[in-house]
Amino acid sequence: MATYDFEWIKFSTATKTKIATEKISQTKDGEISEFLLEIDFGEKTYPTEYKISWELDQIDTIGFWSPKHHFISNITPDWGKRESLSKLTNGMPVASLYGIGNINALTISLSDAKNAILIKAGVVEERGRVIYELVFFPEKTSIMEKYTAKIRLDRRKLPFYKTVNSTKEWWKELGYKPSYEPEYASAPLYSAWYSFHQRTIPDEIVYECKIAKEYGMDTVIVDDGWQTDDNSRGYGYCGDWEVCATKIPDMKNFVDRIHELDMKFMLWFSVPFVGYFSKNFERFKGMYLRRRDAMDAMILDPRFKEVRDFISDKYVEFVKEYGIDGLKLDFIDSFYLDETSSKEYDKMDTSSVEDAVEMLLFEVSQKLKAINPEFLIEFRQSYTGPVIGQYGNMFRVTDCPSDPYVNRVHGLTMRMSQDGIIHSDMMMWNKDETNEAVAYQLLSTMFLVPQISIRFDNITNDHKRILKNYIGFWRAHKDTLLKGDMEYFDVESSFSRAKSTKNGETVTVLYQSVVDEISEGTNYIFNATGASCVYIEIERTAEYEIYDMFGNSKENGKVEKGVSKLNVPSCGMIKIK
Repeated sequence: MATYDFEWIKFSTATKTKIATEKISQTKDGEISEFLLEIDFGEKTYPTEYKISWELDQIDTIGFWSPKHHFISNITPDWGKRESLSKLTNGMPVASLYGIGNINALTISLSDAKNAILIKAGVVEERGRVIYELVFFPEKTSIMEKYTAKIRLDRRKLPFYKTVNSTKEWWKELGYKPSYEPEYASAPLYSAWYSFHQRTIPDEIVYECKIAKEYGMDTVIVDDGWQTDDNSRGYGYCGDWEVCATKIPDMKNFVDRIHELDMKFMLWFSVPFVGYFSKNFERFKGMYLRRRDAMDAMILDPRFKEVRDFISDKYVEFVKEYGIDGLKLDFIDSFYLDETSSKEYDKMDTSSVEDAVEMLLFEVSQKLKAINPEFLIEFRQSYTGPVIGQYGNMFRVTDCPSDPYVNRVHGLTMRMSQDGIIHSDMMMWNKDETNEAVAYQLLSTMFLVPQISIRFDNITNDHKRILKNYIGFWRAHKDTLLKGDMEYFDVESSFSRAKSTKNGETVTVLYQSVVDEISEGTNYIFNATGASCVYIEIERTAEYEIYDMFGNSKENGKVEKGVSKLNVPSCGMIKIK
């Protein structure tokens, strides 16, 4: 282990370790420094935990943000450092320490988005300083003789979401090229998961899709359950990947009926699972990473070419036979080593699980996009980041049924840090839910692609009107919502508001009662505060119109320069131009 104690760029080095300053960029907002870390282990070995640490004065540093810290952003003492783990299948190597107003104090990012790395920080009580720590190889990884990584330290005094965005651009410069985004990757979609779970019933799903299409949804995901008679929510029957004939007598006809609605058809697979009750369970003995007894399944080991070929060939078979337009590839974060993992390295392509997962994803994406360049591939949080972003074109918020808070906070965090098209988790609600609560769920995902998972006959007419109004607005302003310049406010308050601006149009959602500064051009401000009014500050006289959650016009008039209080109904909207 080597420890680096430096005041900014003063390093002390250890035997077989070298840290070199590659570049220091001075800007009007502050400094960006890049360093190259080189480690020579002297022989081929499994690296053990390796640390680098340094200290800086705690000046306007009050919070810690990372893609893994969605709700708690305080900075902790050094004896209980806040930490963020990243690796190919889980998270990404970036974290920010920020001050009042969410202004960046230090954004740390690394070039290695594949191997496990911990970014840590904590306050040193005795000195009023912050100690930073990078921990390489905190989990077992592949055998290696040498290791290199770039470390980027951004101290510019900007809103930290801008320094995080800058990190995304840096990753692109390093060769992480985000996947091509097909048109339908950004289309609102209907999911059959929360509405059907494992009870896959083609006639009923087609019925729901007919209505979903009328509401503006262009894709359906048929989720877990199509491959088994069992409806107990386990994974013991995964791994054979044969269509369950008692549920779906004719899969090609099922897909064709969806296509006749002018909708795309996506199908779910749990990538690593082979269930204890599957026919393939014995076939892959000796080629499993580990057990998942709670799920009645084993985790396949992608370091074996036979495993990768089985997985990718199965997907190709389904796409060619049934004309499927996309796949929802689940549980990729289950690929990791433990003490029971195979050590038959002579039978493997690589000893690195991370390399093997990337090989698998590359093979899958290449084969599927050779069949259809517009093929859709959805990945779910937390397998995000610059490596995995090269292979998927839809990235969904983690499972959070009926939870607008998680959908909002996770979704905005992903928008901030992940390239690609970000989707909400599937929205669902109780049939007796209040109108305001339904509208609030939808407003919580305004800056994401909406996924909906309800039974239309099991919601009220008011719910339907709200949904139609929301998706209608979303589709009309999609370019601004997904491709505009995003601003994020008060991350420590789980985002008090967010806004996106493009081509003279701004869409804002207020989640807390704050004063919103009105931009030039046309502004749409949604009231998700729970109050029946909003406060705005404007530098001109402008016309306004107020709408309720159903899209009905309620009031219009003129607003004068200065701060104004406007009576906007809960979950309603004001348009200012």
